[in-house]
Amino acid sequence: MSPQLKILTPIGMLGYSYNKETFWAAVEAGVDAIILDSGSTDSGPSKLALRKSIQTNEAYKKDLEDIVAACHYHRTPVLIGEKSQKFEVAESNFFKGSAGGDGSTRGVNQIGDIIQSVIERGGYRSMKVIKILAEIEKDVIREKHRRGMIRPCGISVPDLVEEDINEARTIVAQMGVEPWIKAMNDHPDFDIMIGGRSYDPSPYAAFCAWKGFPDLGISYHMGKIMECGGLCTSPKSREALATVRHDYFDITPLDPESVCTSTSVAAHTLYEKTRPDVLVGPGGTLDLHSTTYEELEDGRSVRVRGAKFIPVKDNEYTIKLEAGKLDGFFSIFMGGFRDAVLISQIDKFLEAMKTYVAQKIDFPFDINVQLFGRDAVMGALEPNSGQTGHELGILLRARAETQDQATHVCQSARVYCMHAPYPGQRASAGNFAMPCAPLDIPMGPVSEFCMYHLMTVSDPCENFPITAIVMEGSNTAPQRDSSGVDVQVVVNRHATATNGGIQTKSAKSTVTTSVLGREPPTGHKFLADLASVVRSKNSGPYELTFDVMFSTEQSRDIVKNAKILTAEKISTLYNVPVSDVIACLWWDPAIAFKATIKRSIVSGSFHDSDAHGSAQHMPFMELPIPVGNIAI
Repeated sequence: MSPQLKILTPIGMLGYSYNKETFWAAVEAGVDAIILDSGSTDSGPSKLALRKSIQTNEAYKKDLEDIVAACHYHRTPVLIGEKSQKFEVAESNFFKGSAGGDGSTRGVNQIGDIIQSVIERGGYRSMKVIKILAEIEKDVIREKHRRGMIRPCGISVPDLVEEDINEARTIVAQMGVEPWIKAMNDHPDFDIMIGGRSYDPSPYAAFCAWKGFPDLGISYHMGKIMECGGLCTSPKSREALATVRHDYFDITPLDPESVCTSTSVAAHTLYEKTRPDVLVGPGGTLDLHSTTYEELEDGRSVRVRGAKFIPVKDNEYTIKLEAGKLDGFFSIFMGGFRDAVLISQIDKFLEAMKTYVAQKIDFPFDINVQLFGRDAVMGALEPNSGQTGHELGILLRARAETQDQATHVCQSARVYCMHAPYPGQRASAGNFAMPCAPLDIPMGPVSEFCMYHLMTVSDPCENFPITAIVMEGSNTAPQRDSSGVDVQVVVNRHATATNGGIQTKSAKSTVTTSVLGREPPTGHKFLADLASVVRSKNSGPYELTFDVMFSTEQSRDIVKNAKILTAEKISTLYNVPVSDVIACLWWDPAIAFKATIKRSIVSGSFHDSDAHGSAQHMPFMELPIPVGNIAI
């Protein structure tokens, strides 16, 4: 039994690119596996509903070229999984999960085809490739639904109805570690493993278990951090290395400009999660209440201990189902208003526009309007450059049953915006700056989530078929010259340490003005000036989560003792009922506060304004915190 495993994640998402020199330095120094992510629901339901990939074939190929080469030259296994698609480098295998972005059979085959082409072009040896599929037929779902074995994944998700199943374009299930382990046991001589939809840390934990590291608390927690690559570093970077031992693991950034700190690593369990202390997945719960984070003497690594995995009871194993559907077509136009008279009455003007379109159109339609503003209309001619409030940009989306109908609605709304009169009008030539041609742009089908549910299964592997193929190669690649690879990682001890991988000012900063550009009420500080990180993000498509992190315990205690960050305050900030505040807690290991609310509009649906959920943090930033005469 090996005393340790070294796992390399070159990037948090396949296709996002990574530093090839850093990658090869790590590989030449010796790693047991390369694991990385290749998919996500963060950007909405379109990948599932439209059966498309997150990245282009060219982007996947560029990242896979060096990974497959590492598999050829070093016989290092690679794993890719999804939501986290991952690669692992260890002796003679290549794993891949949630291929192609949506975890479907199409996506798995797409990545397989690219790997075959890389093997052929590179003149690499033949490789045994394992595919684990995650797509599920509708008849299976219907039968489970009729038997009451499907329930919503969280309180924000509605109950599943038969119509959801009928309209689903592609249904995938999120696998745990068991199908991965079974594939490795069935094919111990594999080179590459391509997995469909997978729980983020599953490939990591499965590989560890297969290599004789059975503690799922340690391996799941490691995988939860590593699946985003170097996002847990300060400042955030791309490549990260995990060293796993039987009672702890270490995380080390490979970018010499980055370091790990105890808070930056602890903070990663806040990211995209409903809450940071209890993480539920296939087969059980990861309990992080007793975890510790120790900064090591190298000045850049952090050692993590104490996570516990609590397995589910017999007959309670569930897998998550995900699916998207199509709901009509939409077209858009973009432009801007610069007339102050019109801007002063813009709400009434846009309501009149909707009435005008409704009177003109004799078929069902829907309109969504988003307003933006600053320097878009006049550009270089703008005399008030940098100021806000003097102009408005507009993005209008029109939805209808067909694309032509949607474009007709869009065109009608745009003509009104161009030429409709309004009280006090002086500019009779037109109201509206139009930067794009064609003016009315057809965008295609509207995608929406229709399934985000848990299905009870008797066998964790029963819905994930495993196939093995040999991808033929000529084995004519020249011997790799590694003489120029510098495997020494230089520590930049002047790198700025931050929370959550986001660079911030030093705790000793002498800056006195607010980062918001205006002063808070007397005796107060804006939360933006007390915290080092204030961010928002999806926690799945039905929830929005917020992280507030601090550089010092002193700053945290000022906010904590003010007792302002409550469920009631969050309800007020975001105009939601208190019952929709799902989580509201302090997380001291990361010197942080966490809140999660139910999304009022599901991610990526027609009326959603922020599919990623990452631009919803300003109400927290602008929150005044009483500080009195406390020196900060």
